[in-house]
Amino acid sequence: MAGNARVNCKSDGELMLPVEGINDCHAVFQLIWLIYKTDPVFGIHECGSDDQVLDSLAARLVASVPKQKILGLILDADIEGSNPGQVIRSRLEQLASRAGAYYPIPAVFPEDGLILHPLPTRQDADRLPKLGVWLMPNNRPFGMFEDLLLESLPKTVADYTTKVVMQSTADGVASFRDRHLSKAVIHTYLAWQDPPEMHLLGIAIQKGRFENIKTECKAFVQWVERLFGPLVPPS
Repeated sequence: MAGNARVNCKSDGELMLPVEGINDCHAVFQLIWLIYKTDPVFGIHECGSDDQVLDSLAARLVASVPKQKILGLILDADIEGSNPGQVIRSRLEQLASRAGAYYPIPAVFPEDGLILHPLPTRQDADRLPKLGVWLMPNNRPFGMFEDLLLESLPKTVADYTTKVVMQSTADGVASFRDRHLSKAVIHTYLAWQDPPEMHLLGIAIQKGRFENIKTECKAFVQWVERLFGPLVPPS
């Protein structure tokens, strides 16, 4: 499959990466293609929301024969109604409530991403998948995938676009929530490109709209490699 082919966002194979939305699915696929010039060795499953990602995890763990050997989750470090300083703690509590009986959920979220093996005391440990979790953009509060993309733009471009978007709120033209600033900036930047109708972030990644993305995504890609192993299929 070429990088511009149709992306399967409902994969359900042995190596799987559940994500919140369709944009996350396409963006991760195209990011791996951009770096490795090949499809991901893992499947990507768009769940629809952060709660659905977590509920999907819980459902897969209680299945009598889990399909997945390796399961990675991508969640935004952004929870509706949460204080930014409490987001990471809240995500750990959510993980503990769904998976704490199966995995040793840490008290502090690792900055290089979470990777866990089942508790060795469980009699069914051998049936459970290796589990990974990454909180976008960098495992620290507060943000989402668009914050990572914002850092991937040249500073002059990011600063100018942010200034225009913030002025639009001051002028009463825009009404997005403060926590969605990076999302508004990224989609405004993409609306200024030729063509301006790109609504999937993966297409923008594929077209090279984020020139520093390989550098800004390095830590994330390293986590993916530690979780799934080599990302280039054997020849």
